[in-house]
Amino acid sequence: MFEVESEILSTAIDCKGFHEYVPEYGHRAWKAKGKSIDIIYWDTGNGWCAILDVIPHKGRSQVEVIRFYKKLKMIISRCYDENGYRRG
Repeated sequence: MFEVESEILSTAIDCKGFHEYVPEYGHRAWKAKGKSIDIIYWDTGNGWCAILDVIPHKGRSQVEVIRFYKKLKMIISRCYDENGYRRG
């Protein structure tokens, strides 16, 4: 499981609204709806979440999933320094 701050996740998928509760995945599961991809995640607390599923809007496109993870990695690298501390 990959953990990330939910704020960073929202930025990576261009989420404009609130995240939606999805109890069919569990009592702490949420869905972030993005511009071209949706993410199902588990709320791990204190603003952090664990990604459970990546759902492209145009079906199960591996290209969209890879594009999402590359963008997420880029955003994370801008938000944290080389020691793992959050930048301003």
